[in-house]
Amino acid sequence: MWVLLVENDPVMARAGDDQNYLLLFKNVAKARQFVVAQELDGAQPRMVVRGNREEIVRIARASGATGTLLDYDPSTQQYAAANTLN
Repeated sequence: MWVLLVENDPVMARAGDDQNYLLLFKNVAKARQFVVAQELDGAQPRMVVRGNREEIVRIARASGATGTLLDYDPSTQQYAAANTLN
């Protein structure tokens, strides 16, 4: 999985249920597509690995994330999967 970081903070989305979700992507290509579509200056894709997973989850929770959205497409507001943040 991949996340997007802007100044070491993960990129998240607020859903219609007023919850914050950490955005995850299956591959770097999908992550980069999101960056281009949303014109996110300074966003860098980062692979989530065992060594950084806990830190990313900790930061996301501290920012109010309650779940994850996989391969979110802002133009259609659809995503491949939604899960609680573990």
